[in-house]
Amino acid sequence: MLTIQTRRIVMFVFIFLAVALFTLGMMILPEPIITQFGRNVGDVSTMPKMLGLAIPAVLCILFSVLFYRNGKSKDLAIAIFGVVLYGLAFFVNR
Repeated sequence: MLTIQTRRIVMFVFIFLAVALFTLGMMILPEPIITQFGRNVGDVSTMPKMLGLAIPAVLCILFSVLFYRNGKSKDLAIAIFGVVLYGLAFFVNR
């Protein structure tokens, strides 16, 4: 079990990451971002950039705050998943 100070630091790190990656994505990613891709070239699904970047941000911020309050590792895992979604968005839309 982590102390309250450590959980607070983790929460602020994830909030900073979410805001920074959202801002970076708004600047460098194309307008409709690819959110789902398949083996064939035509099997792609797109989403507006604002929505596609807001979903991982909400996951990061919401579940890092829940991790700060409760200390449950599943909340931290979902916040990490939000950062991974950002990584996938940047990789697929490079």
